[in-house]
Amino acid sequence: MSHKKDEFQKLQAQWYKKLEEDGFKDIEQADGKLKTWSSRFVHDRVQELGEEREPYYALCTQFLNEHLFDNRFEQIIWEYHTNGLSSKEIAKVFEKAKVYKTNYQTVWLITKKLEKIMKKLYLPSWHHE
Repeated sequence: MSHKKDEFQKLQAQWYKKLEEDGFKDIEQADGKLKTWSSRFVHDRVQELGEEREPYYALCTQFLNEHLFDNRFEQIIWEYHTNGLSSKEIAKVFEKAKVYKTNYQTVWLITKKLEKIMKKLYLPSWHHE
């Protein structure tokens, strides 16, 4: 290990210890994933969409917190999808932010790709044609 990495890890350990002593409870694991996932953030949007969609968005949230995305762009798309935004709404967000150049077809394709992965992972009985 490099000297800088050793120094960083020692400093990080000191701060984590100090935070723990002060009663701080981290909600994330070391790899950045949540220790326990929650659909709390999805709840309001689900109410707008109807309760029949709640299990789907809860599954989307779990996938968001556990899946290793190919890139940050796909992760952001899935996060917006998890919050109930349509492909067109997500594309508009990117257009306004001027961070990623995309269109709703690309967003839709990525969402469908990730949805297929999610269903295969969490719904073993699900089969895609």
